[in-house]
Amino acid sequence: IVRGRVAFPRRKGPPGRSHATRPRTMGFPLSDVLTDESIVSEFTCKICCNLVEYGHAVHTSCSHVFCEKCLADWVARSSDPDILAEAALNGEQARGPRCPTCNAGLAGEGKVAPLQTQPLAWRLLGRVQVRCPLHDSTSCGWRGDLSEVSAHLTNSESHLKGQDYAPSNAQENAEALKNQGNAKFTAHAYREAIQLYSKAISAAPGVASYYGNRAAAWLMVGAAKECATDCRRAIQLDSGYVKGYVRLAKALIELSDVDAAEESLRSASTRCPGKKEIEEELQRVRVLSAHLAEGERALSGGEPARALEMYAAALKVTQCAAVQLGCARAEIALGRCDGAMRTTAAVIRAEPGNVRAYAARGHALCLKLDFDQGMKHVREGLRLDPDHAECASLFRRMKRAGAALDRGRTAAGTRDFEAAAIAFTESLDAAQAPTHSPFTAAVLAQRANARLRLKEYDAALVDCAAAIASQEDHKPAYFTQSTALLHLGKPQEAADSLKVLLEMDPGDETVRRHHEKATFEVRKSKRPDYYAILGISRVASVPEVKQAYKQRCMEWHPDRHANSSDEDKEKAEVNFKLLGEALEVMEDTMKRQLYDEGFDKEAIAERVEAARRAAHRGGYGNAGHSHGGGCGSGGCC
Repeated sequence: IVRGRVAFPRRKGPPGRSHATRPRTMGFPLSDVLTDESIVSEFTCKICCNLVEYGHAVHTSCSHVFCEKCLADWVARSSDPDILAEAALNGEQARGPRCPTCNAGLAGEGKVAPLQTQPLAWRLLGRVQVRCPLHDSTSCGWRGDLSEVSAHLTNSESHLKGQDYAPSNAQENAEALKNQGNAKFTAHAYREAIQLYSKAISAAPGVASYYGNRAAAWLMVGAAKECATDCRRAIQLDSGYVKGYVRLAKALIELSDVDAAEESLRSASTRCPGKKEIEEELQRVRVLSAHLAEGERALSGGEPARALEMYAAALKVTQCAAVQLGCARAEIALGRCDGAMRTTAAVIRAEPGNVRAYAARGHALCLKLDFDQGMKHVREGLRLDPDHAECASLFRRMKRAGAALDRGRTAAGTRDFEAAAIAFTESLDAAQAPTHSPFTAAVLAQRANARLRLKEYDAALVDCAAAIASQEDHKPAYFTQSTALLHLGKPQEAADSLKVLLEMDPGDETVRRHHEKATFEVRKSKRPDYYAILGISRVASVPEVKQAYKQRCMEWHPDRHANSSDEDKEKAEVNFKLLGEALEVMEDTMKRQLYDEGFDKEAIAERVEAARRAAHRGGYGNAGHSHGGGCGSGGCC
């Protein structure tokens, strides 16, 4: 404890400025508290040594109460890398943030929570009796609950009992209100700060800093228009008010008017030459403007990746709608519709009248094949601005694309595949969709399927390859591609293609079945043609099979090639072995049926063995195939 306050951990700061001596105006002054100290002590912040800020108080898991901002500063300073590095150099163990009162650890979830989560403590704090914090400057005699202080200060009927400020004391009273507003601003209670600044302006409307402070609070709550209005008023009152120019530029940027922000700062630089704050802000705005210009150029020039890089750099400067929509448009051009939809939804929530946000979100939805919602958003954009050229062009394109897509699907459903292929082509041409969008992949895959049904296998493969290049995990394109390859007699290529998809999603049973089918066709294509080897037709009877076997054996028996060359001997041995395999399969009804179904020798053996085991488990032995064993036809005795 230093001079009655908790000493903050030392931290490096700007030259000539010590964090330990930085003034703090947190909490409610204990000198204005009327309730007994035994109760108030439980709600005294041990960092600022004032009563905790009502509405912005927190408690720790060790049951100590602090101002939210005070504890946040304490934790941030305790976690400062410079402090941790210094502790390591001194051989001290870095323990993370600790409670200023009892030194308990504060790291981890649930260690700090708003005081509102403790209803009894919250009610007790709200009922602490206090007097008007401005009683010294205004002679206000109000006394009441801590929870009513803000309402009192901003209520003319309550504060000073409805009497206007005396002209002689107006400036002093306004300054006191401003100081109260500053305390609320420091505590992140921006709405309450705005009310107090407004009260100060009512008391002394000719002070530029009051408008400037209220502008800062407006900016923190996202009210950029109100911030700009206050900044302009402050500049009118004091043309040398530097903070007014800087905050006006920030507000204009948040309103996506970067050009106006740059122009305002150039004017301020002329009026207030040599001001570091203005020059730094002007440089920041120029960098932002350069990023936006390069992003727009890259997007128009067909370089969406470069555009996204520029807009992402701009996001480090500001989160304004123009930058966010630039990112969304770049993501749409890259086919990343999900990210674009999240971004545009956030912009629409913040600015319900942003036409470009509706257009971009509608475009993303259409590219996700949700034309109903997509067109609804585009129409809303046109309702807001019927003359918006970008939105009108998008509406016409998506309307034609959606109608052609519906015609193609209808034609495919009625098996008019030629008309379907034409309609899908029209849809692609009308949409002018990005190469990697879900729309492009889906429509290409549907056109490929139509061409497959028309037996235009090569054209179907071209569309499938384009669809897969658009979306590498688009399953319908893989299925159509494998089917076309099988029709072209390329089962190995079909199996390889489906293997890639199966590795992406091993748990998909549909993909697994397609892969098994392609693999089956590969094995089928590699098996020997027993009918050709025996020289028989597919309807040959078993006696004809055996007769053909004998004739072919006479031709390929190894003894007949004893005096032949080594190559001829090897060929004879191979053919003689194949004749034996062919006879084994062709004379057995079950094996021959399996062979005709496409199974190779190994698969046939597996099926026969499985059937044998199943029959054995069923207790039927070799039912229907008596070979002298068992009871035969005489029955059991």
